[in-house]
Amino acid sequence: MAVWMAVALAPVALFALRLIDDSAVALLVPPALALMIVLFLVVMGAAVRAAAGASLPRALAGAGGALLAVVLLTLPMSHVIGQRACPERMGVDRGVQVSSQMLDAWRNGERPSVAVWNDLGVADAWRTQIAGLRLIDYKLEDSGCWERLAPVTTTRTWHQFRVTVQRGDGERFSKVVTVHTRAARDGWRVAEIEGLEL
Repeated sequence: MAVWMAVALAPVALFALRLIDDSAVALLVPPALALMIVLFLVVMGAAVRAAAGASLPRALAGAGGALLAVVLLTLPMSHVIGQRACPERMGVDRGVQVSSQMLDAWRNGERPSVAVWNDLGVADAWRTQIAGLRLIDYKLEDSGCWERLAPVTTTRTWHQFRVTVQRGDGERFSKVVTVHTRAARDGWRVAEIEGLEL
């Protein structure tokens, strides 16, 4: 019974953490999330142990069903439903600096450092996109995180830049480019760039 109550309360608890995410106590979200997971596993382990005396296969099937139910109830809460400002607990950078390094290198006609990229496939795709284009100027217009019903992920961000680009024939145009960044152990990396398609 306690396991199914924990399963039913899991989405409510995640949504409560999402509401706390925008408050002054937002630093409590990661440890509270970890505590929720541990408590759920403890409750489930105790239930399996109690039921194992009667029938071990039935206890394991019940535990599997509870795990499946909690995943099915909480998974939709992790899907992105929009864009939002990042929580203050993420600090100032949030991937803006690495995005600017990439754009500065393009403006100067240089290759960005390998450390800028999340993987080299992104770097190759970017070089193909900008072939024959020269960056004249760029300006950060907006930056943020991805909105979801669960607490905001602090490992992925987006940054919109207004870029002024010149083609090989001298024609200039302006576009909005969105740079997606991901957190790594030693900083942020560019994971994807969209909006420069001609």
